[in-house]
Amino acid sequence: MSETTLNVSRKEMKYVINSFQYAELSSMLNDVLIPDKNNKAFGYIIRSLYFDTPFNKDFYERVDGIENRKKIRIRTYDVNHPKVKLEIKRKFGTAQRKDSVVIDREDAERLMECDYDVLLKYNSKAANTIYNIMKIDHYRPVVIIEYRRKAFIHPTNDIRITLDSEIRSNEIDLDFFNPNTVLYPLFDFDTKVLEVKYNKFLYRWLSDILGRCDVKQQSVSKYSLSRGFFESYMS
Repeated sequence: MSETTLNVSRKEMKYVINSFQYAELSSMLNDVLIPDKNNKAFGYIIRSLYFDTPFNKDFYERVDGIENRKKIRIRTYDVNHPKVKLEIKRKFGTAQRKDSVVIDREDAERLMECDYDVLLKYNSKAANTIYNIMKIDHYRPVVIIEYRRKAFIHPTNDIRITLDSEIRSNEIDLDFFNPNTVLYPLFDFDTKVLEVKYNKFLYRWLSDILGRCDVKQQSVSKYSLSRGFFESYMS
Protein backbone atom coordinates (compact mmCIF):
# COMPACT_ATOMS: atom_id res chain seq x y z
CA MET A 1 0.00 0.00 0.00
CA SER A 2 2.84 2.36 -0.81
CA GLU A 3 1.07 4.33 -3.53
CA THR A 4 -1.03 7.33 -2.54
CA THR A 5 -3.44 7.07 -5.45
CA LEU A 6 -4.13 4.43 -8.09
CA ASN A 7 -6.25 4.52 -11.25
CA VAL A 8 -6.92 1.32 -13.16
CA SER A 9 -9.14 0.77 -16.21
CA ARG A 10 -9.59 -2.66 -17.77
CA LYS A 11 -12.02 -5.41 -18.74
CA GLU A 12 -13.08 -8.06 -16.27
CA MET A 13 -14.51 -11.57 -16.60
CA LYS A 14 -15.55 -13.84 -13.72
CA TYR A 15 -15.97 -17.60 -13.39
CA VAL A 16 -17.13 -19.98 -10.67
CA ILE A 17 -14.68 -22.89 -10.44
CA ASN A 18 -14.21 -25.99 -8.29
CA SER A 19 -11.23 -27.16 -6.26
CA PHE A 20 -9.82 -29.31 -9.07
CA GLN A 21 -9.95 -26.39 -11.54
CA TYR A 22 -8.42 -24.13 -8.90
CA ALA A 23 -5.44 -26.44 -8.42
CA GLU A 24 -5.02 -26.97 -12.17
CA LEU A 25 -5.13 -23.27 -12.98
CA SER A 26 -2.85 -22.36 -10.08
CA SER A 27 -0.21 -24.74 -11.39
CA MET A 28 -0.48 -23.70 -15.05
CA LEU A 29 -0.63 -19.95 -14.40
CA ASN A 30 2.37 -20.20 -12.09
CA ASP A 31 4.36 -21.57 -15.06
CA VAL A 32 3.36 -18.95 -17.67
CA LEU A 33 2.66 -15.75 -15.69
CA ILE A 34 4.39 -13.81 -12.93
CA PRO A 35 3.08 -14.83 -9.50
CA ASP A 36 2.14 -11.91 -7.26
CA LYS A 37 4.95 -11.31 -4.75
CA ASN A 38 2.45 -11.79 -1.91
CA ASN A 39 1.22 -15.20 -3.05
CA LYS A 40 3.55 -17.41 -1.00
CA ALA A 41 2.24 -20.96 -0.71
CA PHE A 42 -1.43 -20.27 -0.06
CA GLY A 43 -2.05 -16.73 -1.33
CA TYR A 44 -2.90 -13.69 0.78
CA ILE A 45 -5.92 -12.41 2.70
CA ILE A 46 -8.04 -9.48 1.50
CA ARG A 47 -10.65 -7.86 3.72
CA SER A 48 -13.05 -5.20 2.43
CA LEU A 49 -15.80 -3.14 4.01
CA TYR A 50 -18.45 -2.00 1.53
CA PHE A 51 -20.60 1.11 1.87
CA ASP A 52 -24.06 1.74 0.44
CA THR A 53 -26.87 4.28 0.76
CA PRO A 54 -29.70 3.95 3.32
CA PHE A 55 -31.84 2.70 0.42
CA ASN A 56 -29.13 0.30 -0.82
CA LYS A 57 -28.89 1.94 -4.21
CA ASP A 58 -25.67 0.19 -5.28
CA PHE A 59 -27.00 -3.21 -4.23
CA TYR A 60 -30.24 -2.84 -6.18
CA GLU A 61 -28.46 -1.54 -9.27
CA ARG A 62 -26.42 -4.76 -9.28
CA VAL A 63 -29.53 -6.92 -8.73
CA ASP A 64 -31.41 -5.06 -11.47
CA GLY A 65 -28.56 -5.53 -13.95
CA ILE A 66 -27.81 -1.84 -14.44
CA GLU A 67 -24.85 -1.65 -16.85
CA ASN A 68 -23.20 1.42 -15.34
CA ARG A 69 -22.86 1.05 -11.59
CA LYS A 70 -20.38 1.51 -8.75
CA LYS A 71 -19.19 0.18 -5.40
CA ILE A 72 -17.32 2.02 -2.64
CA ARG A 73 -15.16 0.16 -0.15
CA ILE A 74 -12.19 0.30 2.16
CA ARG A 75 -9.70 -2.56 1.81
CA THR A 76 -6.83 -3.95 3.84
CA TYR A 77 -4.42 -6.86 3.59
CA ASP A 78 -3.57 -6.70 7.29
CA VAL A 79 -6.04 -5.46 9.92
CA ASN A 80 -3.13 -4.16 12.01
CA HIS A 81 -1.68 -1.99 9.23
CA PRO A 82 -1.80 1.80 9.84
CA LYS A 83 -3.04 2.47 6.29
CA VAL A 84 -5.98 1.18 4.20
CA LYS A 85 -7.15 1.66 0.62
CA LEU A 86 -10.33 3.59 -0.07
CA GLU A 87 -11.67 2.62 -3.49
CA ILE A 88 -14.50 3.36 -5.88
CA LYS A 89 -15.00 0.68 -8.50
CA ARG A 90 -17.14 1.50 -11.52
CA LYS A 91 -18.53 -1.04 -13.98
CA PHE A 92 -19.43 -0.29 -17.59
CA GLY A 93 -20.62 -3.63 -18.92
CA THR A 94 -17.51 -5.85 -19.04
CA ALA A 95 -15.21 -2.86 -18.53
CA GLN A 96 -14.27 -1.51 -15.14
CA ARG A 97 -12.42 1.42 -13.63
CA LYS A 98 -11.01 1.47 -10.12
CA ASP A 99 -9.78 4.64 -8.41
CA SER A 100 -8.01 4.29 -5.08
CA VAL A 101 -6.46 6.47 -2.41
CA VAL A 102 -4.48 5.30 0.62
CA ILE A 103 -5.87 6.77 3.86
CA ASP A 104 -4.96 6.52 7.53
CA ARG A 105 -6.56 3.81 9.64
CA GLU A 106 -7.96 6.46 11.99
CA ASP A 107 -9.65 8.22 9.07
CA ALA A 108 -11.12 4.91 7.92
CA GLU A 109 -12.59 4.44 11.39
CA ARG A 110 -14.14 7.91 11.24
CA LEU A 111 -15.48 7.17 7.75
CA MET A 112 -17.13 4.05 9.16
CA GLU A 113 -18.95 6.41 11.54
CA CYS A 114 -20.13 8.46 8.52
CA ASP A 115 -17.72 11.32 9.18
CA TYR A 116 -17.11 12.02 5.49
CA ASP A 117 -15.19 15.25 6.09
CA VAL A 118 -12.01 13.30 6.91
CA LEU A 119 -11.55 12.87 3.15
CA LEU A 120 -11.20 16.60 2.56
CA LYS A 121 -7.59 16.61 3.78
CA TYR A 122 -6.44 14.25 1.00
CA ASN A 123 -5.14 15.91 -2.14
CA SER A 124 -6.68 13.27 -4.38
CA LYS A 125 -9.28 13.30 -7.11
CA ALA A 126 -10.45 9.85 -5.98
CA ALA A 127 -10.92 11.07 -2.40
CA ASN A 128 -12.85 14.12 -3.60
CA THR A 129 -15.11 12.01 -5.83
CA ILE A 130 -15.84 9.51 -3.08
CA TYR A 131 -16.43 12.32 -0.58
CA ASN A 132 -19.06 13.95 -2.82
CA ILE A 133 -20.87 10.66 -3.47
CA MET A 134 -20.87 9.57 0.17
CA LYS A 135 -21.83 12.98 1.51
CA ILE A 136 -24.74 13.52 -0.88
CA ASP A 137 -26.23 10.03 -0.57
CA HIS A 138 -25.31 9.37 3.10
CA TYR A 139 -23.34 6.19 2.56
CA ARG A 140 -22.77 3.91 5.55
CA PRO A 141 -21.05 0.51 6.10
CA VAL A 142 -23.12 -2.51 5.08
CA VAL A 143 -20.96 -5.65 4.81
CA ILE A 144 -17.48 -7.06 5.43
CA ILE A 145 -16.10 -9.49 2.83
CA GLU A 146 -12.89 -11.47 3.27
CA TYR A 147 -11.18 -14.07 1.09
CA ARG A 148 -7.86 -15.67 0.24
CA ARG A 149 -6.38 -14.71 -3.14
CA LYS A 150 -3.70 -16.01 -5.47
CA ALA A 151 -2.80 -13.56 -8.23
CA PHE A 152 -0.81 -13.85 -11.44
CA ILE A 153 0.19 -11.02 -13.76
CA HIS A 154 1.52 -10.31 -17.25
CA PRO A 155 2.87 -6.79 -17.89
CA THR A 156 1.37 -6.58 -21.38
CA ASN A 157 -2.18 -5.19 -21.45
CA ASP A 158 -2.24 -5.02 -17.66
CA ILE A 159 -3.27 -8.68 -17.46
CA ARG A 160 -4.10 -9.92 -13.96
CA ILE A 161 -5.69 -13.29 -13.18
CA THR A 162 -6.82 -14.06 -9.65
CA LEU A 163 -8.05 -17.17 -7.85
CA ASP A 164 -10.20 -16.51 -4.77
CA SER A 165 -11.10 -19.05 -2.10
CA GLU A 166 -12.39 -19.13 1.50
CA ILE A 167 -14.84 -16.32 0.64
CA ARG A 168 -16.67 -15.17 3.78
CA SER A 169 -18.76 -12.22 4.92
CA ASN A 170 -20.77 -10.59 7.71
CA GLU A 171 -23.51 -7.94 7.42
CA ILE A 172 -24.21 -7.69 11.14
CA ASP A 173 -20.86 -7.31 12.90
CA LEU A 174 -19.01 -4.58 10.98
CA ASP A 175 -15.96 -4.33 13.26
CA PHE A 176 -13.63 -4.10 10.28
CA PHE A 177 -10.30 -4.00 12.14
CA ASN A 178 -11.12 -6.81 14.56
CA PRO A 179 -9.17 -9.93 13.52
CA ASN A 180 -11.67 -12.06 15.44
CA THR A 181 -14.81 -10.80 13.68
CA VAL A 182 -16.92 -13.85 12.85
CA LEU A 183 -17.30 -14.32 9.09
CA TYR A 184 -19.62 -16.79 7.37
CA PRO A 185 -18.85 -18.77 4.18
CA LEU A 186 -20.58 -17.63 1.00
CA PHE A 187 -19.96 -20.95 -0.75
CA ASP A 188 -19.25 -24.56 0.11
CA PHE A 189 -15.60 -25.62 0.40
CA ASP A 190 -15.40 -26.77 -3.23
CA THR A 191 -16.48 -23.44 -4.78
CA LYS A 192 -13.91 -20.79 -5.77
CA VAL A 193 -13.94 -17.69 -8.00
CA LEU A 194 -11.66 -16.97 -10.95
CA GLU A 195 -11.32 -13.37 -12.20
CA VAL A 196 -9.61 -12.42 -15.46
CA LYS A 197 -8.74 -8.74 -15.92
CA TYR A 198 -7.02 -7.16 -18.89
CA ASN A 199 -6.76 -4.06 -21.04
CA LYS A 200 -7.50 -4.13 -24.81
CA PHE A 201 -7.14 -7.88 -25.47
CA LEU A 202 -6.30 -11.21 -23.83
CA TYR A 203 -3.65 -13.43 -25.39
CA ARG A 204 -4.98 -16.45 -27.25
CA TRP A 205 -2.69 -18.80 -25.34
CA LEU A 206 -4.21 -17.61 -22.07
CA SER A 207 -7.72 -18.12 -23.43
CA ASP A 208 -6.66 -21.63 -24.44
CA ILE A 209 -5.51 -22.36 -20.88
CA LEU A 210 -8.90 -21.28 -19.54
CA GLY A 211 -10.58 -23.39 -22.21
CA ARG A 212 -8.59 -26.48 -21.26
CA CYS A 213 -9.82 -26.08 -17.69
CA ASP A 214 -13.40 -25.99 -18.97
CA VAL A 215 -14.34 -22.77 -17.19
CA LYS A 216 -17.50 -20.93 -18.22
CA GLN A 217 -17.99 -17.20 -17.78
CA GLN A 218 -20.68 -16.23 -15.27
CA SER A 219 -21.98 -13.14 -13.58
CA VAL A 220 -20.86 -13.52 -9.98
CA SER A 221 -20.56 -10.72 -7.44
CA LYS A 222 -19.10 -11.30 -3.98
CA TYR A 223 -20.83 -8.12 -2.84
CA SER A 224 -24.31 -9.14 -4.01
CA LEU A 225 -23.97 -12.69 -2.69
CA SER A 226 -22.66 -11.46 0.64
CA ARG A 227 -25.79 -9.38 1.14
CA GLY A 228 -27.98 -12.47 1.14
CA PHE A 229 -29.26 -11.85 4.64
CA PHE A 230 -30.46 -8.37 3.70
CA GLU A 231 -32.07 -9.65 0.51
CA SER A 232 -33.80 -12.50 2.35
CA TYR A 233 -35.05 -10.12 5.02
CA MET A 234 -36.46 -7.70 2.44
CA SER A 235 -38.21 -10.47 0.55
